[in-house]
Amino acid sequence: MSKSMLIIEDDVVTLDLLRLVFEYEGFTCMEAENGAMGLAMLESQAFDMIILDNAMPVMTGLEFLDHLQQKPQQSDAPVIMITGLLNSNIREKATKLGAYAIVEKPYDLGELRTLVSQLCVKSPSLPEEPSLLSK
Repeated sequence: MSKSMLIIEDDVVTLDLLRLVFEYEGFTCMEAENGAMGLAMLESQAFDMIILDNAMPVMTGLEFLDHLQQKPQQSDAPVIMITGLLNSNIREKATKLGAYAIVEKPYDLGELRTLVSQLCVKSPSLPEEPSLLSK
């Protein structure tokens, strides 16, 4: 059985790249162009993993995480937030709102694939605290 991933990203090129990479890894990928669309998709479908951009129109990644935290029954999928504007404020908010990891743009696709693989294994050796990948 394949794993499912929701990719929430407003940049079409990045969205297509992430979809191609993770479909190659065996995921069934669904796409949303903003946080509001992502939340709507979670109403009708469960996902094993969520990759979330932060800077998007309509609803940012942080706003998405805030809504998701208010409705914990909606999804227990780990969220990897991707942001080009990483600072201590965003890092702190994303962590408090439940992001498993925060990945700074530009990111290494190999590192992102490894992080996703680790999360899918759900090994007891996974770190309990969110992680931060940055260049």
